[in-house]
Amino acid sequence: MTAWRLVVRSLLFHWRLHTAVALGVAAATAVLTGALLVGDSVRGSLRGLVLDRLGKIDALLVSEHFFRSELAAQLAADPSFSSRYDQAIPAILFPQGTVEYSASDRTSRASRVLVVAAPSAFWDLDTAGIRPRAMPAEDEVILNQPLASELGAKLGETVTLRLPEAENAIPAESPLGEKEDRVRGIPGLKVVAILPAEGLGRFSLNPSQSQPRIAFTGLATVQTRLRLDGQVNALLVSASDGQPPPDAEACRELNGLLHPGLEDYGLSLGRIQLQFGAQAGSAATEILDYFSFTSDRMMIGDEVAAVAENAFAGHRAQGVLTYLANALVPLDSEGREDPAGGIPYSTVVGVDSQAGIGPLVDGDEQPLEPLGNDDIVINSWVADDQGLRVGSRLRVYYYRPETTDRHPAEVYRDFTVKAIAPLTAPSKPFSGNQAAVYDQRPTLANDKDLTPQVRGVTDRESIENWETPFELKREVRDQDERYYDAHRLTPKAFVSLATAQNLWGSRFGGHTSWRIPTPPELTDIDSQPFKSRLESAFLQQAQQSRAKLGLEFVPIKAQGLRAASGTTPFDVLFLALSSFLIAAALMLVSLLFRLGVEQRADQLGLLLAVGLRRQRTSRLLVLEGLVVAAVGALLGVALGVAYAWLMLAGLRTVWLGAIVTPFLVFHASATSLLVGYALGILVSALTIAHAVRRLRQIPARRLLAGQASPEGHAGRPTRPWGQQLGWGLLVAALGLSVAATQLGGEAQAGAFVSGGAAVLVGLLLLIRHRLAHVSNSASAPTMSLFGLAVSSARRNPGRSSLTIGLIASASFLITAMSSFRLDPSLQGAGGFEWVAESSLPIFADLTSPSGVEELLGEAGSELASNVILPLRVRPGDDASCNNLYSAQSPRVLGVPPSLSEYFDQAETGFAWGATLAETEVDQANPWRLLARPPQDGAIPVVIDQNTAMFSLGIYAPGTRASFEYDGVEIEVFVVGFLKNSILQGNILMAQSHFQSLFPEIAGYRYFLIKSGAGQNAAIGPLLEDALSDQGFDVRNSRELLAALLAVQNTYLSTFQSLGALGLLLGTFGLATVQLRSVLERRAELALLRASGFQHRRVGRLVLWENLFLLLGGLSTGVVAAVYAVLPHIVLGEAAISMGGFGRDLAIMLGLVVAAGILTGLIAVRWTVEAPLIPALRGD
Repeated sequence: MTAWRLVVRSLLFHWRLHTAVALGVAAATAVLTGALLVGDSVRGSLRGLVLDRLGKIDALLVSEHFFRSELAAQLAADPSFSSRYDQAIPAILFPQGTVEYSASDRTSRASRVLVVAAPSAFWDLDTAGIRPRAMPAEDEVILNQPLASELGAKLGETVTLRLPEAENAIPAESPLGEKEDRVRGIPGLKVVAILPAEGLGRFSLNPSQSQPRIAFTGLATVQTRLRLDGQVNALLVSASDGQPPPDAEACRELNGLLHPGLEDYGLSLGRIQLQFGAQAGSAATEILDYFSFTSDRMMIGDEVAAVAENAFAGHRAQGVLTYLANALVPLDSEGREDPAGGIPYSTVVGVDSQAGIGPLVDGDEQPLEPLGNDDIVINSWVADDQGLRVGSRLRVYYYRPETTDRHPAEVYRDFTVKAIAPLTAPSKPFSGNQAAVYDQRPTLANDKDLTPQVRGVTDRESIENWETPFELKREVRDQDERYYDAHRLTPKAFVSLATAQNLWGSRFGGHTSWRIPTPPELTDIDSQPFKSRLESAFLQQAQQSRAKLGLEFVPIKAQGLRAASGTTPFDVLFLALSSFLIAAALMLVSLLFRLGVEQRADQLGLLLAVGLRRQRTSRLLVLEGLVVAAVGALLGVALGVAYAWLMLAGLRTVWLGAIVTPFLVFHASATSLLVGYALGILVSALTIAHAVRRLRQIPARRLLAGQASPEGHAGRPTRPWGQQLGWGLLVAALGLSVAATQLGGEAQAGAFVSGGAAVLVGLLLLIRHRLAHVSNSASAPTMSLFGLAVSSARRNPGRSSLTIGLIASASFLITAMSSFRLDPSLQGAGGFEWVAESSLPIFADLTSPSGVEELLGEAGSELASNVILPLRVRPGDDASCNNLYSAQSPRVLGVPPSLSEYFDQAETGFAWGATLAETEVDQANPWRLLARPPQDGAIPVVIDQNTAMFSLGIYAPGTRASFEYDGVEIEVFVVGFLKNSILQGNILMAQSHFQSLFPEIAGYRYFLIKSGAGQNAAIGPLLEDALSDQGFDVRNSRELLAALLAVQNTYLSTFQSLGALGLLLGTFGLATVQLRSVLERRAELALLRASGFQHRRVGRLVLWENLFLLLGGLSTGVVAAVYAVLPHIVLGEAAISMGGFGRDLAIMLGLVVAAGILTGLIAVRWTVEAPLIPALRGD
């Protein structure tokens, strides 16, 4: 008979035994395959969401400013575009809109809503069949279902959109920037459709599985209401069919196909001419002739200025910075102000004069010597008005160039008059759009265009009619109004450009214009070509230098698909925390295979007796086991599919808190199925081979007698290495557990699982050593019934140890997971009761009682004891545990100095993990670390520990990381971790660093609020009502923290359920072992009955033995769990919960005990009801 035939015959004859082993293999394979398929499903579902929410949108351009919608048509007409792309659609996108719905009995408001204003072609980009039956007309709006549900709005009802004012281009935090009138409401929009959150009905700019809230309107509606004539702020591009989504390099090529003009960047280039003597047919004399390069933001940003400087370098371009001074006040020789002197509200220009355009020249039209830092040049009108001369001292009052609220800080700087520039008075002043007329030759200082155009100021006929964000407190004299009539805002004083930039430069820029002299030979006919050349030079320089000027495409679909890899590798996570369940299944396989071998011991002895070598016999058993493993693994793959499907169903329902929304769809890859099958066979075959190995130690004589344990096993001295290895593993486990507290993410999970496995194996080795050791009590003349039960368990220490390990591995997982449950704490919220966010920036001073009172009126005076700490926000990806996508550009919060100062004396602060604090002061308040200067360009930041480890892959302070914002890579340096805080999902940096990185972001949009005594519920509704236009939304910090922690707690519940499956396997294994033990010892148990032992007493003996193994397994698992999590408990990262989670744990373990007792009772009944005579014979 061949070996294969013998194996096949054996498989068929012992099919019952092999079926049990195959089922054990199937259990292990099912867990392995299921874990891999869960990972496939999460990644596949995240990928599916990206494709669903973006449809055919492959590249996206969203700008901070508005540009001509014709750019889309120009781009689509480019042959290079049409060869790869299908269409480019213009749109207006407001990611931070507010929608308000008012019913007869209530008003509801949704903030941070994505408002999409697009033409009908936008819906051609949908791939899910989500398209409204009719496009929204003027005064109509379409809502998606999540937004409609939150508002409670129905079809036919009206809502109000609140959007940022588009005309306020001047930075809000500059003195002339508008801070209050920055919201435009669009009321009375009729809801004509409510779309499901599918397809473009869940379109969003940032990857997240959470359902976005969206309001769709017609493009013309928003353009009309916001006075945006033919302008948009976004372009949506779709690739041609069959083309892959463009990557970053393809988007750079796409940028090259876009041909914006200066106006699309918010820039302008105009010719400035001042002529004299053109009347009565006489030839005009050119006083001034240059091109002025300006920005509608008033300040020219540094990156634009760098491009302009290089582009215009060959044309002797001159940089200019003009600033509004509150007053020019003469000083006497002792530095005292003249109480009756001073000129209010004058422009001062920072410029380095040059030939041809001045503006500061001597009598020979040559530029004056460069001005020093304390030098100032005044025009002749100022000198005459204030009686000043060269050498006089002049004090200039001005507002700081950056201000948040409506009360900018006024400071001054003293100068010495270096020269007096002549200024010619016109014979006829300005009138409306009519320029002044001169009967005498004007000078280079007669240039009103040195002051940029400011809506509400330069377009007014009188100073008293100016519309400024600040109050004009200084008295405007009659002569000041006459000067304004004659010269408008022609500068009254000049300083060097360096001095001006030092005083008035800001994060918004250091120039207000560039002046490019017109070539002398240029005629009016040649003017337009020269202007075009200047524009082209700027645009080409911008493209060559890859300057980020705000019109750049991003590969939104490619980024989303890359982010779909997820923050957490679910397959690895489930495999790691299912390893104890897999180990339980493999121990069951080993146990069942051993029992099968022991049942066939006489057959194996016969094979040895007829001459088969031990090695060949072992090989036959292994081959037999491999066949069983292959069949069981095949079944396990099928069960793994079902297991994964059930896990996904649980994540969509019972464990929904882990993924926030029920978006998971089952995905299976052939790779995962094959890997699961191969791993199932491999681990099972190794387990079977290990079980077969011990048969080599059993003599053929004992096998022929039906005994499958080594001779004299119970009384043989134990080997010391088992005990030594057990103690060594316990020491190693403690080290791994301590190391796990210092690690994070997958490394922490790996160290914890390894430590748990080490302590379990160590304890099981010590238990096996103890069971195999014959104590003195074993030979005592008398023995209790329990002692006799323990002695029975010692008969086969290997089997008993496996049974204990089977139950211990599962009880370990359940107990260990319960200790990591988190509850909201006061430290998690930093002592703040409320957290608020707004759709649009807030500029009101909420940090001071006076600011709150100014906002809220009388109600504000009652809330003086409240603490409100505002933070700046750079929107980005949600990096909290609520978002399964990998965060490419996490949201950034700018922390003001007031927050650090507050925590210097606060009673309750945030809980900190590891930090880089070295001094006592920094250790007491690690927020101070944010004030450190950048290290080699890396900005110091603080991140919540969970965000850092699980979302961003940062495992320790001192780590550097890079993130991309608006195409610019920013490097950060982590100086500290917060622990389980409400600030999860954000990167926090000092406000000063924030403003340097994101100069265009103004105001505050994130607020930490601590209520005063007895005012806990008062401040939220008051602030929401007062700041409703800005979409101010207040949330209870404890509820927010509970929602964040619910993700981790739900994962723990999930893995506890895996432990429950392991206990089920353990209980089945215990029942199998117990019944097998009773069957083996039926003659001995019958002898006890024949010797006079009552049935009840024999039954208790069997039950005690069953309970010994059951309770031994449970207690071993619990002890191992406590041992493994002890370092985490000491460091406050875990706790033994006595609450709901603790009760669930007790109930779960109690059910296992009950199930174990039930199986013991079955074994008892089998024992006492067995016929005595056949049992004595061993039949």
